[in-house]
Amino acid sequence: MASKTAPPATAAVARRTITGMIVAMALIESLSGATQGYLNPILPALGPSFSIDDPTINGIFLISNVSFAVLTPIISRLGDSYGYRLVLRWSTAVVAAGVLMMALWPSLWTVTIGVVMLTCVVGFIPLMMGILRVSSPAQTRTGVSVMIGMLMIMVGAGGLLAGIIGVDDPTLGFWVAVPFAVVGLLCSFVLPDAGTPTREGLALVPLLACSLGLIGFVVALSMGPDWGWLDAKTLGSGIIGLALLAYWVVLDARGVNGKRFMDLRMLAIPRIRTVSLATFFFGFASISYFGTNGIFLYSNPDKTGYGFALSPLMIAIVLAAASVLSLLSSLLTSRALSLFGERATLVFAGLLLAGGFLVMAAAHGSLAGYCAGFAMFNLSLGMYQAGTRALSVEGVPLEETSTAAGLNELALSVGIAVGAAVVKLISSSSVQSGHISEGGLLSIWIALAIAAFIAAAAAARYPKRHAAATAA
Repeated sequence: MASKTAPPATAAVARRTITGMIVAMALIESLSGATQGYLNPILPALGPSFSIDDPTINGIFLISNVSFAVLTPIISRLGDSYGYRLVLRWSTAVVAAGVLMMALWPSLWTVTIGVVMLTCVVGFIPLMMGILRVSSPAQTRTGVSVMIGMLMIMVGAGGLLAGIIGVDDPTLGFWVAVPFAVVGLLCSFVLPDAGTPTREGLALVPLLACSLGLIGFVVALSMGPDWGWLDAKTLGSGIIGLALLAYWVVLDARGVNGKRFMDLRMLAIPRIRTVSLATFFFGFASISYFGTNGIFLYSNPDKTGYGFALSPLMIAIVLAAASVLSLLSSLLTSRALSLFGERATLVFAGLLLAGGFLVMAAAHGSLAGYCAGFAMFNLSLGMYQAGTRALSVEGVPLEETSTAAGLNELALSVGIAVGAAVVKLISSSSVQSGHISEGGLLSIWIALAIAAFIAAAAAARYPKRHAAATAA
């Protein structure tokens, strides 16, 4: 009788082990969310503290964007080569060191260096996906949903806490991430050592071509609105960056002495190619909007004709509340993928995102109407982030899990950079009396809605149900 009703002890232990592993991963990802969330309210307020101007602050944001793009493929590739747990520990240690340095000795130089160190969080999800996929392939989608949910909620909570703690002295906000750094570092020693590293050295020439190409391309996109799109610096940086990226693709296509920096041949797999394209347009249409959202909510309708004159603290509260919706949708994504299929889930996320922008455009005169559109935006955000990341590694060899996840992260980062450049271009071309015109805002909402529709169209090319095959 007992043998029929009670599960085997080994199965119970395995379930506890997997559950504990996913919890540890979620705690590590909370560090990523806290560091990405708390910089938004802190950096713009550092001017009086460090005696720096807005261009310098924008330069710090630029350094962060460039570092995200460059470190994404490098850290992911290192994970496949030298071990997911080892590289994750080092990445977590670097982030923790950056967090402590900025909290203990806040200055322009420590913040600039610390921001670069913090971008090592970009490797957390690819590396943990490698551990998870090797340890328990059947739980990969669930684990990714939990990690993305933690990321979403902590981005909002990190910004809110930093805004509250740093209301009088913004440098005090740097202490928000310290407890998460300690917990994340400790959890990195709890995870199992999964998988067999390939021990394949990095192909340095393709690595340099990719890294320098990304630097040139991202700098051109980020600085184009300030330098001028036809300025020699913008054109030179962009052209050289694209040329180096093209050279990297050629090098990795044929291999250098039998080695590749990133195996781009995985893009020949239809579902990987589809997910990467959809991810690019999802990033373009979503994360690039957060700056405009803050501007809109902060704007005084008596001066601009739009907005709700919310205080920075109220904006942080709105973002924190919205992040709860992203958390819920990300936690439900694994279930949605199983019930409705991968294609339907991703297409729905794209249509929901596009619908959110259309609702914002149509009802932006009402706080309730605008918040309804922003709620749709955040529901889609959690859904597509969990869905595309989980699907980005299905169908690739186990030893290339981190690289495949990193390729998807790279598509997301580049999409964000391109989307931010488009938003900046529209904003700069529609300024009236120092503010974006209402027509400019409408143009931004329509442009991002179109990008979201393109993401849905790209997702519609995803092969129909193959969950059983990929799980096997």
